[in-house]
Amino acid sequence: MNRIFLIVIILIVSVSCNKRETAIDILSQTINTIDAIESIYYKQDMSRTNPRSANDTIQRYREMYFRRLTSDSIVGVKGHWYMYVNNKENVIYEDIYDGDRLIRKNNRDSVARIYDLVKYPDFKKKPFWGHNTLYGMQYELKYILNNMESYSIDRLNDTIVDDKNCFQIQVILEDKISMPGFRIRLEDKKGNISKTLYYIDKENYYPIKMRGESYSIDDPKQSVFIDQRYYDIKFDLIIDENIQFNTTEKSIVGFEKTEMKPE
Repeated sequence: MNRIFLIVIILIVSVSCNKRETAIDILSQTINTIDAIESIYYKQDMSRTNPRSANDTIQRYREMYFRRLTSDSIVGVKGHWYMYVNNKENVIYEDIYDGDRLIRKNNRDSVARIYDLVKYPDFKKKPFWGHNTLYGMQYELKYILNNMESYSIDRLNDTIVDDKNCFQIQVILEDKISMPGFRIRLEDKKGNISKTLYYIDKENYYPIKMRGESYSIDDPKQSVFIDQRYYDIKFDLIIDENIQFNTTEKSIVGFEKTEMKPE
């Protein structure tokens, strides 16, 4: 009987401690988790409103390798992005970034656009795809916690995503708009509401899904959304940089090369 009583007490204390974690506590721990990651691999499934047609939804499937590059202000990583068509087998686009050079390969047309950030440092003023990286998300979470007067943050009921127990954190921004990722700047937009749900693995405090929605209170049915899921995640793996972050001329042999210049 005493043993059963002890187990019940332990469970009560455990649940009580867990409940004491606020949304801010959880987001702070997520920021700390990302701080400790030197390299990462994951896959991403994304659906979102087509920016060219609000009534259409587009799908994107990506595979990503990242290594921390904290001195870089536009993406925070060396990276290799593979974008697949719907069968998740054929790579149609690749972005390869080594910190000094970005290669954007179109494998369907054999065209490679080259961004030389050493030759043209003004490119560093452009965030590119920083919002798609884990460090971009970390930057965004830091910005939210440092500007609490503009955001409403709540912990919703815990849930399950891909068989993982997850925290569910909702962030609401009203009467303003922002671009997620690096170089966030809030701009006034009366009547605009943006809601973002972060699904954070309770075991390691790493985000494995997010869903964002934005609309005007004058026309709430005309909303835009983005839904992203991250899976097959591998932390601190060994990455062969000569393969994954190779931006030499050898990496684009057979491609029509175009050197890009800042506008």
